[in-house]
Amino acid sequence: MIVHLGVIIIAVALAASNSYSRSATLALEAGEPVSWGGHTFELQDVRESETERARVITADVLVDDDQVYGPAHTRYLQIGQTIPTPSVRTGPVKDVYLTLEGSPAGGDTSATIRVFIKPLVVWLWIGGAIMAAGTLLAAFPGQRKRRPTDPVSAPVAPAEALAAHEAEPEPEPEAVHV
Repeated sequence: MIVHLGVIIIAVALAASNSYSRSATLALEAGEPVSWGGHTFELQDVRESETERARVITADVLVDDDQVYGPAHTRYLQIGQTIPTPSVRTGPVKDVYLTLEGSPAGGDTSATIRVFIKPLVVWLWIGGAIMAAGTLLAAFPGQRKRRPTDPVSAPVAPAEALAAHEAEPEPEPEAVHV
C-alpha cells in the first residue's frame, strides 16, 4: 500500500509540474527589479572568471530580495564548447529555474535570463522515496503472526454440528409418474 501512495504522489506531481509550468525571458538591468510570476528578479552583477580549463560568465540575480542565484555559461577552452549552467531555487510548492541567455561579458550592466516556474517538482522525489521505502518493506516483511502451518482464518465447524448434519437422513427423491 505504501508503494501505491508513492505512485499517486508522483502522478499528481507530474501532472501539476507539466500542466502548470510557466516560463518567460526577462531582460534585466543592474539595480532595476523586474516582477514576473509572483517573484522579483534584480540583476546584481555580471562577472567573469577564468581557469586554465574554462572561462565562466555568471549573472548574479537577486530573487525576491532574499538570495542571489548565479546562472552561468561555462566555455571550455580546449574543446571550445559553451555549457549553460542553470541556477535552481527549490521549494515545497514550486521550483524556480534561472538560465543565462545570450553572451554577456564580465562587467556588463544588463543580461537576459530565462525563468521557469515548475510546481511540485520536489514531490516527484518524495514520491520516489516513498515508493523505495514501500518496496523495501515489501521485500523484507517483518515477523508474521500467522505461520503457513496454522489453519486458515475461516472458522471451523464444531464436531457436534458435523455429526448432526451427517445423522440427518437425506430426503427421498419424488417418484416421477409417466
